[in-house]
Amino acid sequence: MLKRWLPLLGAAWLGLAQPVWAGLIMNVTLDYDQDRDHVATQSVFSDLAGRIGKAVGQPVRLVMTQNAERVGEQVRQGSYDILLAPSQIVGLAMRHGYLPVARTEAEARVVLVASQASGIHAFEQARGRRVVLPHPESLVSYTVKGELNALGLSVPGYFGQATYVNRYGAVLYAMDIGQAEVAAMRDGSAREWLARHPGATVIKSYDPVPLAGVVVSGKLDEALRDKVGQAFVKLDAGMTDQMAKRGMGAFDPADSADFERVSTRGFYTPEVLPGAAIVSAEQVKKMMAQGIPLFDVRPDSHYREGHIPGARHVPYQLNSPKEPDYDDSVDRFDLARLPQDRNAPMIFQCNGAECWYSYKAARYMVKRGFKKVYWYRTGLPAWKAAGYPVERGG
Repeated sequence: MLKRWLPLLGAAWLGLAQPVWAGLIMNVTLDYDQDRDHVATQSVFSDLAGRIGKAVGQPVRLVMTQNAERVGEQVRQGSYDILLAPSQIVGLAMRHGYLPVARTEAEARVVLVASQASGIHAFEQARGRRVVLPHPESLVSYTVKGELNALGLSVPGYFGQATYVNRYGAVLYAMDIGQAEVAAMRDGSAREWLARHPGATVIKSYDPVPLAGVVVSGKLDEALRDKVGQAFVKLDAGMTDQMAKRGMGAFDPADSADFERVSTRGFYTPEVLPGAAIVSAEQVKKMMAQGIPLFDVRPDSHYREGHIPGARHVPYQLNSPKEPDYDDSVDRFDLARLPQDRNAPMIFQCNGAECWYSYKAARYMVKRGFKKVYWYRTGLPAWKAAGYPVERGG
């Protein structure tokens, strides 16, 4: 009897061991000014998941969150097939193999406003003053941090005191009670606040970005990715109206260019380096022909994989964080292998604008009094794009 039941028990066990979900997983991440727990909000996005599933021909399971850090971890692991999220999360997902397929028609423009009592009328006057921002992982705070990073600055380094509050509305309250002289917010909120506070002013306005976007896993086949994008673009008027009440509205087709700015700000190196000159591939080629040394400051393995012919390999050991405010005393750089004459020209290069080795190497030399430092910010990728030769080994 037992022998007769064993095959059936084995088959049942194998069935239980199989994944119970064979559809797509769609994460909806809301920004910190949206009410995730509201029953109507959950109902709308559940309806959206059902419509997307119908359009692509397979079930879609909804996961709603409002924790950008946790979503970032899941994105790095490739846990979601579809992600509808604020632009800063879309930018993160793009760096981990996700592809944009749609974006909201609605855009977000982030501004800095100053109270009348502060006496601040320009961004430059805000240095050393108190600023209040929404949650550090919000679109507003991410934008401010990224734009300052591009200038080689940081929020705590530029302002005298930075206070973060979880909700967007609390930013306005902090200004009303005099907790800060400067506040970061979206332009819509700023207009309403300024109308109630004559004499207050906008001291900085940043370029707009899509309010939110849709990315899909690069592991999905192209036809399925297209279906997902079209499903969002072709939402009917009723659904679009419901999405507008949740701060999103209608969607347009999108590609990586729509999120290029938000995907690089705060992740790439600063776009300026006081005391150093930023040079192009063509300029580097001419300078090397004149005998000016190019120092490739990447790790050994990167250099062996491919390097610019004639580049001198002097690795910069990066132990400090990848941000403008850092302590380079924890880094290591062998100055004995570099020119000792502080007027000698030298070029520093690594893996492109997102690579911090050459930025820190060039800044290291500037801080130590070297006068002719050149930073080849776009590095090896731009060299290859220009059609110049690359060597392996070494």
